[in-house]
Amino acid sequence: MNDNFTVRPATVKDINRIFELTNQMAEKGLMLTRSKYKIITILQNFLIAADENDYAIGCGAFSLLWSDLGEIMALAVDPQWQKKGVGRELVSALISKGRFVKVPEIIVLTYQVEFFRKLGFTLTDKDKFPRKVWRECLECPKLEKCDETAMHMIL
Repeated sequence: MNDNFTVRPATVKDINRIFELTNQMAEKGLMLTRSKYKIITILQNFLIAADENDYAIGCGAFSLLWSDLGEIMALAVDPQWQKKGVGRELVSALISKGRFVKVPEIIVLTYQVEFFRKLGFTLTDKDKFPRKVWRECLECPKLEKCDETAMHMIL
């Protein structure tokens, strides 16, 4: 919790903003493009960082991949709010979701290695996570030449 923003579960009123935030990052090559349909289908996985006017300034999702593995995904922060603790608070809340369901390990595929390292994630091998590939990776144009770094946290 921060004085300037709060973290809360996403609602249907956040769909357009999640779409905007995540696709701004996708345009920079930092994550996959997500359709509004895809966002709607996983809306319950999303948390929102909202300013004092309840405007979404960041988002992220926790997805359960299997009984032994969760993933933090779609982490995006409005450029004006970056480096102000928004991403850190979102990741902390998403880790709490993983702890709540008692998943023993959380992964993230990222270009922001130092950011996640500071939050307690360590480097790992992408090949350890075949279930991840069965899901969103199959839709990725970089599938055969993935340049994201796999990191994980044991809970």
